[in-house]
Amino acid sequence: MNAEALQVQLLRYAQDLEELMQQHHRLQDQHHMLLKSIGRESQSHDMLPALLLESVPLVVVTDTRGIVLRVSDGVASRIENHTGELAGRAWDACVLINQQDAVQTLLRKFSGGTLDTGGVLLQLRLIHGVDQHDAGIFDALVLKTKRGRRFEICWFLQAGTGQVRAPWQVQQDLLATVESDKGLLMTDPFGTIQYANAAFAKITAYPVAELVGQNPRMLSSGRHDAAFFHAMWLELLDSGCWSGTLFNRRKWGQIFLEWQSIKLIENLQGDVLSYISAVADLSYDESVNRPHRQPGHYDTLTGLPSRMQMVDALTQALVLARKAQEQVAVLFIDLDRFKPVNETFGRAVGDAVLQEAATRLKAGLAQGDMLARVGADEFVAVLSGTARVQQAQEVGLALSAALAEPMDVHPQEIRIGASIGCACYPRDGNDMITLVRHADAAMYGAKRRQQRFSYYSAARDLHAQPRLETDIWKAIEQDQLRLLYQPQLRSAGLGAIRGCEALVRWQHPLLGAVPADTFIPIAEENGAIVQIGNWVLEQACAQLRLWREAGVLDLSMSVNISVRQIRDPGFEAHVHQVLTQNGLPPEMLELELSETETLQFRDSDTQHIALLGSLGVRISIDDFGSSFSSLSRLNALSIRSLKINSQFVQNLAGSADARVISNCMLAIGKVLGIEVIAQGVENADQARILAGQGCKVMQGYYAGRPMPAHDLLVLARKRNALPDASRLTPSLSD
Repeated sequence: MNAEALQVQLLRYAQDLEELMQQHHRLQDQHHMLLKSIGRESQSHDMLPALLLESVPLVVVTDTRGIVLRVSDGVASRIENHTGELAGRAWDACVLINQQDAVQTLLRKFSGGTLDTGGVLLQLRLIHGVDQHDAGIFDALVLKTKRGRRFEICWFLQAGTGQVRAPWQVQQDLLATVESDKGLLMTDPFGTIQYANAAFAKITAYPVAELVGQNPRMLSSGRHDAAFFHAMWLELLDSGCWSGTLFNRRKWGQIFLEWQSIKLIENLQGDVLSYISAVADLSYDESVNRPHRQPGHYDTLTGLPSRMQMVDALTQALVLARKAQEQVAVLFIDLDRFKPVNETFGRAVGDAVLQEAATRLKAGLAQGDMLARVGADEFVAVLSGTARVQQAQEVGLALSAALAEPMDVHPQEIRIGASIGCACYPRDGNDMITLVRHADAAMYGAKRRQQRFSYYSAARDLHAQPRLETDIWKAIEQDQLRLLYQPQLRSAGLGAIRGCEALVRWQHPLLGAVPADTFIPIAEENGAIVQIGNWVLEQACAQLRLWREAGVLDLSMSVNISVRQIRDPGFEAHVHQVLTQNGLPPEMLELELSETETLQFRDSDTQHIALLGSLGVRISIDDFGSSFSSLSRLNALSIRSLKINSQFVQNLAGSADARVISNCMLAIGKVLGIEVIAQGVENADQARILAGQGCKVMQGYYAGRPMPAHDLLVLARKRNALPDASRLTPSLSD
């Protein structure tokens, strides 16, 4: 082959590789959008450093220039007592002179503006005192991570013994400190597994002893072709890391979806030492035990398979359908008028109706079909085989007709119905998650159009998040919401509990825990926030009453409200009614608005705020400093307190600018007579600086994580030195 022909062939090969990479990235983007739409935001390249930060006792965190931002207590006890505080100092000044160039070279490697980097393993000699000869040997694994908008370098240290240790042993010892439900896997440069943690063994159902010495190909699901792995390895070798979704197979054959983040670890000379994978199981948190019949796999009321079993069965049905080039239909069945039955006739009658509904649905399906109960009044049926799928509408209409027949539940005759949505493989989706979401969206379409049965239609599915946008409306009526309470700590004295903030959580029956920063914006957009906000207000005030009855009289309750609530007619009257019903002093209730929302205020909104203030409740501005509020606006709103944005608190220990900003905010509060609350306070250093600046109230993990009502009562009694009351508060979520 002449040079010109070779050049043409290489160019064509490069174009093919580029196209493969583009296809790979498009697929990854689609996966990310899917995970986000169901409330499961994907993990990132940050997963491995995040796990190590939670567990490794010796950690130094620097910025990309090598300035120390913070250190763990273990490092502080070994170095700082000789050299003074490390925060704010150049990290290379803490190592022997002949290693400083290596540290600078390493920092330049991580200086780019992305997370697309692997990790480096090296040995450092850290100076204990002022004498260069007084140095200790440490092994260090160095990784890049992201905190807010800032990139940081994490130096995970292990005290050396003076003896040379194999690189895999150093890394294994670091990984062994991690206690998490996330899996960790380490291979040598040739792909042979050298280490797997207990979580990885649980996810895959392989004992650790069976994993070590094998190749990860043993977990392959067969779902991904050679082009996918080719593109993955190109990216991994080029950038040092790869993150994305993968389908793998557990030991007994079940295929599951995972998020995997792989880091290439090398030494200072650029030699590849290992690959470390951090793995998160995305398969709806279902049990990964072997598939023998367990109580959690079956619904105790109806005897039907549970959501957990439905996920397994549908996944297996799709695997078989792909091999046989068959079709699969998913029917999502929602009972109509069930909630009024439960409320009017009681739970016993409601349970009898559910049992009868399950019996009728089961009778209407063929022997090879699967039926599961996936929610309070929701069922999913799976029809396998092309011939059966072609009968889906006929089956759905027959099931709906059967449920519409009167039910003789002594002494009542009950009438309900059903709305049924259908999605088919491969027409409406290629994976379990997509099919269930699309069948659910079709069910809501049927309900809106007052039809008994509806196929999924992509043309009608215009919203990026159809499941969450529709399900949010029934989250309250189906008891899917609960409250946690995050304490607010007074800085004076022994740190008494000033009060708490009520935080709403959504436990979706099919998707699991949906993050608040996912569903709150959806609720704001579609108006459900008014219903949710009012529910939070009612539950929080009822809980405050129970605490007061239990003897804790001096706690305040902070509740977030939105502009939509303020603009809802009668909101002020509702607040007054809730306070009166619970016998609460108005000043014990604090209503929080985000600073961003106040910038959108109309004149009428300001008037509504004034009416709320006239009731005696406290008005607070949340995330102060995230926008640009004027002092005159704060005065006009009669604000009683404001919360410093947590971004300004994070950098207090290592940034003089951050300390100046927080000091200014506290000064503004003092001038205006407004109480200032610092949120996002995570450690004693931040608390000490804020207290020195005159901050009286702090909120964040330093004060306590969000907790159930009973736990906050116990904490308040302990902190506020109150005697035990004769009874403890019940949980409102029970």
